[in-house]
Amino acid sequence: MKKILKDYFTFSVRERNSAIILLVLIAFFIAFPIWYKSTKPKPVIDKVLLKEVEQLQQHNHSNSDSNYNSRYHSEEASEKIIFEPFNFDPNTVDESGWHRLGLRAKTIKTILNYRNKGGKFRQSEDIKKIWGIQENEAERILPYIHIVNTEPLKKSYQSYKKEIEKPHIVDINTATIEELKILPGMINGLQYRIIKYREKLGGFLTVEQIRETNGITDSEYALIVPFLQLKPSITTKININTATDYDLSSHPYIEKNVAKAIVLYRIQHGKYQSVEDIKKIVFIKEALFQKIAPYLTTE
Repeated sequence: MKKILKDYFTFSVRERNSAIILLVLIAFFIAFPIWYKSTKPKPVIDKVLLKEVEQLQQHNHSNSDSNYNSRYHSEEASEKIIFEPFNFDPNTVDESGWHRLGLRAKTIKTILNYRNKGGKFRQSEDIKKIWGIQENEAERILPYIHIVNTEPLKKSYQSYKKEIEKPHIVDINTATIEELKILPGMINGLQYRIIKYREKLGGFLTVEQIRETNGITDSEYALIVPFLQLKPSITTKININTATDYDLSSHPYIEKNVAKAIVLYRIQHGKYQSVEDIKKIVFIKEALFQKIAPYLTTE
């Protein structure tokens, strides 16, 4: 143990001197900043000058406030306020009328913006709800407010509209969506489905075919049938000598197997001379023929 301590803590004269010099330098650099601050001269404060600066700052602040107040009051005074009372409707009176009633320009602008955005005065007291209007201003003009009631006009317009839209009898082969829409029972887009089915058929042959429209109920049919009629009209027909099986199967009454059979028979035996020739196809019975024949042609 003594040998270890001796090996680590025994220094030569040169090493000892170097260590002492290093410690002296470290102590100097630590003590120098503290000594420098303590010896630095403090600035001399002129108390008289400081007091004069404070007085000058207070003076400038008071002048700024007085200038702001004077400018504010001068702006208020520059707007000439007059009061020439007259009976008026706040929903129609123009800008000059509001000026005559003694309102300020800013308040008038607020009222006009309110009206331009669809706002309405429904009673006299509503004038007090305008943003920025003063109590005395509102009370001053309240006795002169006379709002014109437009409700009777609206009611008469509604009555006129109902008269125009009164259901009337329509031809099911020529009726438009608008004409069908006003019929009783036309709900959930039934008018669109009727038009679509009519186009697929090529036209209705009887009023009863309306019942085949997708989604129509017995009660809906009962409501609309008194307003339906069918005038003699030309239906759209499919030429069985040129149509593809896809064209034929697009018709609601012709199934895919029937459509393919009609085309196959034409390929095997040549063009049809008449629509009745399709009765030669084994599974086209009389009932089916009577149903589809009005929609077929050979020309």
